[in-house]
Amino acid sequence: MGTHHAAAAHYGGSTVVGIVDRNPDLARSVARRYRNAIADSDLEALLELTKPTIAHICTPPDARYPLVERLAAAKVHALVEKPMASNLAETKSIFDVFDRAGVIVCPVHQYAFQRSVEEAITVLPLIGAVRRITFDIRSAGGGDVVHSYDRIAAEIIPHPLSIIQRLLPGTDVGALGWALQRSNPGEWLASATSDGVMLSIAISMSGRPTRFSTLISGTMGTVELDNFHDYLVAFPGGVSKIAKITQPFIHGGSLLSSAAGNLVQRALRRESAYPGLRTLTRLFHRSAQSSGRISVPISAAEAMAVSIARDVLLAQCPASPGE
Repeated sequence: MGTHHAAAAHYGGSTVVGIVDRNPDLARSVARRYRNAIADSDLEALLELTKPTIAHICTPPDARYPLVERLAAAKVHALVEKPMASNLAETKSIFDVFDRAGVIVCPVHQYAFQRSVEEAITVLPLIGAVRRITFDIRSAGGGDVVHSYDRIAAEIIPHPLSIIQRLLPGTDVGALGWALQRSNPGEWLASATSDGVMLSIAISMSGRPTRFSTLISGTMGTVELDNFHDYLVAFPGGVSKIAKITQPFIHGGSLLSSAAGNLVQRALRRESAYPGLRTLTRLFHRSAQSSGRISVPISAAEAMAVSIARDVLLAQCPASPGE
């Protein structure tokens, strides 16, 4: 992830000054892509050498807290990979540490900043009153290590929760009374309702093929997002025999044309993975450089609401064998 974060920062116009990794060879392999960037395995040494204003933390969750404390003490703004922390208490502590230091911190919920999500926000008025938002997520991130499946599902869940925050502004996702059904390790179905909208998040660590889709159904139509590839298709909600007969052809044709156009655009942008990361990075850097004039793209309240919802779901998930 650090490789993609460095590329996103560079693409947005920021200067990559250093790469830290416990593996010095890996740090050097990334740093050599950026002019004058320094590689080191020691954060303290690199802070002294480079005097950065912004850091991206891409380590595993259990290794982050000492890093964020040190960066806050050095008055370095931080963009932190999701989940930002193991639980709400730790998440709140991170925000408190940065607030006292006078710098900002933000979790990496990049899916919420995809172009397809932005487009969905603009077309929502055209599909009438929203009735359902459904996520279908199938990940291969766990490989064959079954006992890690629930942990990885818990690392994925911030993404759909943060998309809900963008699609339904003002919704406190932490206060929705989430219920979890779990058939096997890593097989989750989380559900809740919000002001008449049914929300469901299906995560599968073993279902194939891999997929991340969002389906938004309204009284006048439906919007379907492919979040892995970052494109959107909208379908009218007309009810008739002809509409029912032609629907599969319209659906298939729309998906094909949108997928092809999206592939060309991403190739031109050289955006091979993690759509949304560049946008979130650019917005966070602008906020960090504005001395408080520009809001952080994800507020502390939003980040903590996601953490609360995640804690609620984890409390309903029994530990997998070996954990």
